[in-house]
Amino acid sequence: MSSLTIKQWVLSIATCTLPVILAAPVTAEESEDKRISRSVTFSKAAELDTNAKDTLLKQAEAEEFPVLVSQGFRQESIAMAAHIITTEHVIHDDVFIYDVSTDLISDFDYDGFYHRYSVTIDADTMFHSSYIYAELYLSYEGGPWNYYSSSDNYLIHGDSEMDTFIIETELADGYPTGYYDLRIEIYDVETGAWLTSYGPYDDTSLAALPLEDSYDDSIYETVWYPVETEIIVASHGGSLSWLTMSLSILILIIRRFAMKYSYCNSAKPD
Repeated sequence: MSSLTIKQWVLSIATCTLPVILAAPVTAEESEDKRISRSVTFSKAAELDTNAKDTLLKQAEAEEFPVLVSQGFRQESIAMAAHIITTEHVIHDDVFIYDVSTDLISDFDYDGFYHRYSVTIDADTMFHSSYIYAELYLSYEGGPWNYYSSSDNYLIHGDSEMDTFIIETELADGYPTGYYDLRIEIYDVETGAWLTSYGPYDDTSLAALPLEDSYDDSIYETVWYPVETEIIVASHGGSLSWLTMSLSILILIIRRFAMKYSYCNSAKPD
């Protein structure tokens, strides 16, 4: 009888095999080329409860946008709309933003970065009423503005607070963990004219928001349990089947290095 110790060989095969077995999900690779988010908009006067807002957001269609632009010059004083070529560029002092606030809502992994948040906008007009909508942009750590959502159309009345509206957003993918500035642009519904802009230099509540997408804001933690295993193969001289031994080793690797999940925290409703 002879004995063969193959501890080191097992470990070397594991090193080469595991990256193939445990390849990254396809969705993570695809997200490198696009951003995905959901947004809903509603009047503050509607006073929706948490369950109603959750339902609206889940029913909202996921929107896809080009990859996040994080490097380059950031414009601060002109319209940034996607329809910039056809938009009338006139500053209208008769419509302005009186107040804005942000609310950070969901942080599943409790790392201080949120994937769900809302923006509350109180726009006023010098006229009896004006028909407007808002477009929202995010800037990743000082980079260029990236469009991500538009509000519904709203009829605002003078300086009334009853026409305040809210845009609530869930960042699903394509938004790396970091600090984001937020920019609001107000447009006239009937003419498409850019009326006014409002950003982090106007209100600090729009500056350095700690955000990340829900892909990174996961309640799961990947835990690995590497195990060094020594296998003793006993055989009669010259009769060892290398094919059988190789298959046994691969089965052992899969069992020993299987990815295990453990909850970092139990999921809680928003």
